[in-house]
Amino acid sequence: MKNAILLLLAALIFSCSATDESITSEEVDLAVDHYKTTSAYNGTAFVIYENGSLGDENARVYGQIDNFNFEPGYTYSLRATKTTTENAGTNTKTIRYKATSMDSRQAVRPDAEFRIPMIKFINGRGMATFIRRQADSTFILGNEIPFKCNYFCPDLDRAIEQKNEVTGIFKHGPDGSYLLMSLLD
Repeated sequence: MKNAILLLLAALIFSCSATDESITSEEVDLAVDHYKTTSAYNGTAFVIYENGSLGDENARVYGQIDNFNFEPGYTYSLRATKTTTENAGTNTKTIRYKATSMDSRQAVRPDAEFRIPMIKFINGRGMATFIRRQADSTFILGNEIPFKCNYFCPDLDRAIEQKNEVTGIFKHGPDGSYLLMSLLD
């Protein structure tokens, strides 16, 4: 009797496994902004506009793009394969992009500014800090992008210590770095 119950329990577990997922692929057009932003999942993420144009808030998503050689300071128009996995066990979707061709690449103005969350509340549940100070007093954004804090270093240290929500306004710096121009609370 015990073996029959164990066998039935095993069959139930495997019939409801995580492999019950739906995977679809489609070709999409992407516009990729000239900077990366912070991401709770990956540290940083591309600012992507799927089947829309740069600045189209309704088409904006954040994510990763495989097979894509990104250089900060340029906007891109890409063709990509979008793979969507619907995870049956959690009712969530996982989206992956893989670049298949680059249609255009255009430099932005050297004085172009962009906003990036540096410390923020995530889903009302907790504080996420996307900046850290290194031993040489430089800061790193999203464990990837070095930035110069200019005159705002004490303000950033205080925000980290007090866990205050803060967004930075940046410009592009040399060698893929960012320059902090001002802070917003």
